[in-house]
Amino acid sequence: MKKAKLKNNLEKHQKPVVENEFSIKKLLVTIVILVLVFAIFYFITTLVIKPTVEEQNDEVNTEADSSKIIFNHLLDRKEKEYYVLATMKSKYLDQINYDTLYNKYISDYSNSEDSLKVYRVDLDDSLNKKYVGEDLKIGKSLNDIELNDEVLFKIKDGKIEHYYVGNTEILDALSEL
Repeated sequence: MKKAKLKNNLEKHQKPVVENEFSIKKLLVTIVILVLVFAIFYFITTLVIKPTVEEQNDEVNTEADSSKIIFNHLLDRKEKEYYVLATMKSKYLDQINYDTLYNKYISDYSNSEDSLKVYRVDLDDSLNKKYVGEDLKIGKSLNDIELNDEVLFKIKDGKIEHYYVGNTEILDALSEL
């Protein structure tokens, strides 16, 4: 009698095998749903976002043959001698598009035989804002520089050899290169 009671108690407390199979099915269905959701998001991003990025890359590639850098790297480029053009489009929104003129002169200059590398710095970029101020100050180190206008720097051996301030001076300098 005790054995029969024990057997009945054991049978009551044991979970049926069917429940385990059901939970495995639920797990597999959940995994399949998650994979489908991720696949849908992947295809949406590749169809929608990728063309937008490619359009932006096309715009960047149409600029003159120059490299964009941040102002912190003004003096530490690998070349011994080069130019850096620091521009701020926000200052000249209502005037002539000087950037187009710069690109033309830089492109023409870059096609010449003994041309130096020309780098570009966007002073409107938040990474370069600490170098923009009310006054023009150009010292020997980066910490001594404050710009209030567009500037073309000629760098030689990691030092500022010469600089041109303002659109007129820059365009004149670029046309003589």
